[in-house]
Amino acid sequence: MDLLTLGKQFEVIHFSCRHSGRRLIKHCHFARNDPNHQCFGAWSVKREWISANQICHACGQQGVVRRATEQQQLVQIRL
Repeated sequence: MDLLTLGKQFEVIHFSCRHSGRRLIKHCHFARNDPNHQCFGAWSVKREWISANQICHACGQQGVVRRATEQQQLVQIRL
C-alpha cells in the first residue's frame, strides 16, 4: 500500500483576500471504508493553486453583513 493513501489528501487554495483554505481531494484508505470517514493518519497537500478573483467564505460573509447593515442604515436615514 502506498504511503500517500494512508492519509487524507488536500489541495490548498490561496484566495485574493490573502487567506488560504484546504479542500479535501481524497479520503485515506481507512476513511473510505468507514461510515463516518474517520481517518487518524497524517494528511498531505497534493496541490496548491491561486484563485486570483475569488475571496474566502469568511470574507464573503463579512461583505454580505456589511452591505446589509449599510442598506439598513440608508433606509433609516430616508425615513
